[in-house]
Amino acid sequence: MYYLDIKNRCSMPRYKPGIENKGLIFLLPAFLIIVFIYVNPIIRMFLFSLEEWRYLRPEGFNNFDNYLDLLKSRHFYTTLLNNVIIILGVVPVVVVIALSFAQAIFSKIPGYRLYTFLFFIPVVLPDIVVARILTEILNKAGPVNSFFKTIGLGFLAQDWLGDYRYALFTIIISLIWKNIGFALVLFLARLTTVDRSIYEAAEIDGAKSVQKYFYITLPLLSSTISLYIVLQVIGLMAFLFNYIHVMTAGGPGYSSTVLEYFIYLNIFKLQEIGRGSAAGVILITITMIFVYYYLLMRHRASKAANKEALSQNKISKSW
Repeated sequence: MYYLDIKNRCSMPRYKPGIENKGLIFLLPAFLIIVFIYVNPIIRMFLFSLEEWRYLRPEGFNNFDNYLDLLKSRHFYTTLLNNVIIILGVVPVVVVIALSFAQAIFSKIPGYRLYTFLFFIPVVLPDIVVARILTEILNKAGPVNSFFKTIGLGFLAQDWLGDYRYALFTIIISLIWKNIGFALVLFLARLTTVDRSIYEAAEIDGAKSVQKYFYITLPLLSSTISLYIVLQVIGLMAFLFNYIHVMTAGGPGYSSTVLEYFIYLNIFKLQEIGRGSAAGVILITITMIFVYYYLLMRHRASKAANKEALSQNKISKSW
């Protein structure tokens, strides 16, 4: 009798259909908070973009006139072009440099831990701090120009942040320095999961470092590289305000203005609420396209990993 009592106590409760739906009630408060904080502003911004504004007051809907005004504005196309230039200037360079150093650190070259530490320092610093440091360094009277003048290369001293020819280029260099560390750690984390016997077998076959890089490292990191590129594009589209505002304030003119800063100028400086909101809707739409592509890639990667794990499990069982 005692055995049967213990057995009844330890037995699992019976499954009741629909019990999983009751658990969704506990998620409702968090869901409402997320809707209020994120979804509500997006909806309001879309409504603002369809209204005519005068002195911060709406005067009724004007259909899509704000969007038509944007399409007629050359400054809008300039900001979009600046975003594209930054993406094309930052992403390939960061990927190439980070891959090269990840391969070198994975090979445990002398001082590899120091290199990892030095590259990762900018990642842990806030964006505003990085922008402020680089502004002081690249100032017209900063240490970079002083160094050029000291070694007799004064013709290289330029107004890096105040000249329309160099402002966007300077921001690109700054973003490269900031983002290399994250890409390096991401690629290195993927490499640490690779069986070193693959590289050892390639060395026995006489493969050189360049051949191992192109025929082993790149194929193994292809999915990680793709995910990083999508994440970086999202960041360079929607999270550049701190750098632009601190370093150049979008100038000179619109030479370093990006779409995110263009929204800020229209809403807070020019008080063009409808036009700025329309630009915000366009920015969110572009960003969400890349977010969807990122989630799709994540789903495919997880599906491929599960399929590979399943196949390996079958092989182990056959043995």
